[in-house]
Amino acid sequence: MKKNNGFTVKIISIGVIILLLMIGKLLISSKLEDRQYSSYEACSSISKAAGGPNVLNGIYLAVPFEYTIYTKDEDHNSVSPGDKGTLMISPKKMNVDSDLISEKRNLGIYSYPVFTGSVSLKADFDLVELKIEKGIKYKTDEAYFLLKVSDVSMQSHPKFLINDGEYDTELVGSGIKTNFKYAKGKFHFETDLSVRGAGTFESVVNADETTMNVKCNWNSPGFTEYDYLPVRREITDEGFTATWNIPFGSVDSKYRIGFRLVESVDVYKKLDRAYNYGLLFIVVPFIALFLFELFANVQLHPVQYLLSGAASVVFFLLLLALSEHMNFDHAYFISGAASGTLVSLYIASISRRKKIGFVMAGVFVALYSYLFCSLSSEDFALLIGSLFAFIVIAVLMFFTRKDNLVKMDKKNLREEKKLESSSC
Repeated sequence: MKKNNGFTVKIISIGVIILLLMIGKLLISSKLEDRQYSSYEACSSISKAAGGPNVLNGIYLAVPFEYTIYTKDEDHNSVSPGDKGTLMISPKKMNVDSDLISEKRNLGIYSYPVFTGSVSLKADFDLVELKIEKGIKYKTDEAYFLLKVSDVSMQSHPKFLINDGEYDTELVGSGIKTNFKYAKGKFHFETDLSVRGAGTFESVVNADETTMNVKCNWNSPGFTEYDYLPVRREITDEGFTATWNIPFGSVDSKYRIGFRLVESVDVYKKLDRAYNYGLLFIVVPFIALFLFELFANVQLHPVQYLLSGAASVVFFLLLLALSEHMNFDHAYFISGAASGTLVSLYIASISRRKKIGFVMAGVFVALYSYLFCSLSSEDFALLIGSLFAFIVIAVLMFFTRKDNLVKMDKKNLREEKKLESSSC
């Protein structure tokens, strides 16, 4: 476009350029989704290899039983076998104490938190005489204690201590068990587990009273996805401790307590939030360039708008690439400095005025500072964004409060007429 093109044509050209840059922004969004999926696949592989989420599904005394079916004919009564089942008896009290060591395991450029450690499980049972009901036959000689836990979470073969006796265990489909003939009375159960897992550690609340104590060297645990928050917790840079005390429960309880090993910086979540501000990073620099044309007598070609906008869009691609290899804050600073410096030097070279380049650099400092504050303060992101949008509009209204736009349009028209008369 030549220097004498009209004001309206330039506005339309800028609008078209913004649409083209938004297409580029969509391509970067597609790349972000691909990297997120790759990260998810890598983390899933690490988690599976480390034993997956560690879940204690409770300790029970299981008593098999069988229904009998009574039939009556003309001559006599007969009994035939029926369905089989298992009576699951939960403890009165259960106490879980765990001491875990966490670390990050890598697969390529991706990492996922895993843990190993010890778990001490204690439970008290108060067994009563089984009620004999017609049609039900309890097989008390085949009773067994069952700890419902995944075998892939175990690092050693556990022993069960029941009262004063030690019992060997065997693996079954639903967990680890040891045979123990049912008899009424009080029984104290203990076992020490050497466990491993990835991502989460949790336990069901199946006892009448459940207490769980956790100690781990991970400094950013997440408790909010479970049914109960810990009654006490302490989180430091070296790790955390937490205690749950649940005063009730049931054998079929679906309530769970535990924690997640939360990444202190969720890179892809921050990248996704940063990407949502992409339009702002195109429009605000364009507003600054447009004001330079109005007040600084700088004539810019649409191609120069396009290149300046492209440099702003590439910021997000740089941020994605760098944040996968270094601290997010460092990646943000490098990407922002590279993109902002490039455009500022470019505009200073075009206008041949260093002052304009410094002004443009100030615009980028304000823009990237705003985005960084929004990413760091998720709770106040809407407030910060609203204030920033208001300030941008107010600045634009202030600089265009007079008849500058009309003068610019008339100036361009006069230049066109002069050029037409000279050509004739």
